Amino acid sequence: MERDPSEVMKEIVNRLKNLSAKELLSYAIFNERDEVEYYAELAKRAKRRSVKVLFRKMSEESKVHENMLRELFKKLFPGEEPVKVDAPPVEVYPFYPEFESAEDYVSALRYCMESELFAKQTYELLASVARDEEVRKLALDLAAMEQGHYEEIKRVYDLMEAFERRHSSPWELDSGAYLLTDDVKARYFLLDFLDEPKELLALVRENPHRFREFIEGSGRVFWITKTDVEGAVPPELLPDMRNELSRFFRECSSRERRGVVFLQNLGYLVSQLGFKDTLDFVLYVKDLAIINDGYLIVTAIPEAFEKKEWAILTSELELIS
Repeated sequence: MERDPSEVMKEIVNRLKNLSAKELLSYAIFNERDEVEYYAELAKRAKRRSVKVLFRKMSEESKVHENMLRELFKKLFPGEEPVKVDAPPVEVYPFYPEFESAEDYVSALRYCMESELFAKQTYELLASVARDEEVRKLALDLAAMEQGHYEEIKRVYDLMEAFERRHSSPWELDSGAYLLTDDVKARYFLLDFLDEPKELLALVRENPHRFREFIEGSGRVFWITKTDVEGAVPPELLPDMRNELSRFFRECSSRERRGVVFLQNLGYLVSQLGFKDTLDFVLYVKDLAIINDGYLIVTAIPEAFEKKEWAILTSELELIS
């Protein structure tokens, strides 16, 4: 019979709370090393592009955490090596059988979320009972790391759940205009959405090189910024791109490809252009996409808009997640 995770957590904390800083740091180093291997293996097995990238990112970030902890260990305990600690691993121990055997992506992500949340809660509990201040601070830092992983995995999980409710997949969407309320979700969505017949033109607010690197694809990326750099488009000049966007959709259609315009952080454009001019631009691109069997993908957060403005947006753009 599978044990209650709360009982396992208490057992781990009871074993860890009296550890020295050296022992706890060693314990954390070996846990991060194990997490690197778990996520790397999942990345190899996953076929879906978004989940493969997510697991690979989790593995790489865990390696960064491991290296950071090893550097701290060297600083605090020069000339020594991490020591083995007699305690079960905090990361995947309670969920390991399910985590290892899950074939369904949604279930696998759920197991990963549970594992990260368990680790976070364990470190927080450890911080609350630790007698040594260094141990307490380290436990809180580790809890923050696990929280970051949990939140990233949850974004992909929520996105997949949204498509499960639609009984469809990103690559099955009909041409038209779609809205996502989270930039991170949008990037993972694009990984699955941008299959071979599609071609991307992105208008982003984040670092354009990092965006291009993340989506692992070709396409044109413009940076909406007032900074005078190559590839930049000042927000006030964005409406002047109507002809270029029209040409982009027509050329994609002529090559039997489907054009995709990605417009990131609509709230920023509203702050620069006003709602009416921004909406006029969005609706123009939406109609271009429909006419040319293409797509407009927009990100925006509800808090950046008045209630009536948000109602208008969601009546024109189909909300995905």
